[in-house]
Amino acid sequence: MRKTFYITTIISLILISCVTNREIFQAERFADFNKLTVPKADKIELGFGSIDKTPKHKISIGESIYPNEKKYKLETPKTYNRIENGKFELETEYFYTASDSIVRVVMYEWTELRKTNKSDTQKFSKKYDGLKKQLTSKLGEPSFVEIASDTAKSNFRDGIKWLNGKGNKAYLFMLGSNSSDYRKIRLAIYNE
Repeated sequence: MRKTFYITTIISLILISCVTNREIFQAERFADFNKLTVPKADKIELGFGSIDKTPKHKISIGESIYPNEKKYKLETPKTYNRIENGKFELETEYFYTASDSIVRVVMYEWTELRKTNKSDTQKFSKKYDGLKKQLTSKLGEPSFVEIASDTAKSNFRDGIKWLNGKGNKAYLFMLGSNSSDYRKIRLAIYNE
């Protein structure tokens, strides 16, 4: 009986994780990325129950995350927050050009819902690995991989980039500290 409970729990957690990641890869936000506009993004986010937290001040995105080869003039991103699976706080930023409202890059950031002072590093590793697997299935093998968490005594940044091909590009990275168990996952998806 106990064994069945554990197996059922593990399968449920895997399925819940995949469903949430699937939202990122739905047609409106991934397959048809170059057609994504701010009004469509707003409709998608409100459908998820997200709360609009767009700041009033200017926010930009670094070229190490989004190269912006076409030199778009990006507006402060439309920003949404929601709770994902009762485990993560997810912030989604839609950087866009004002002239046509086309979204040029979507930035996702997962942080932990703090229930205790100790971070659950395993759930971050599972989330990171799940995203990596799905991005690889959609975009092919990564063009850049840097794993620092295995050897870092304190702060680290693990990063994977998918820059090959003519379609979407992605940069997935996890920031953390092995000394404090801090973790944060970020994912930028764009099409240039």
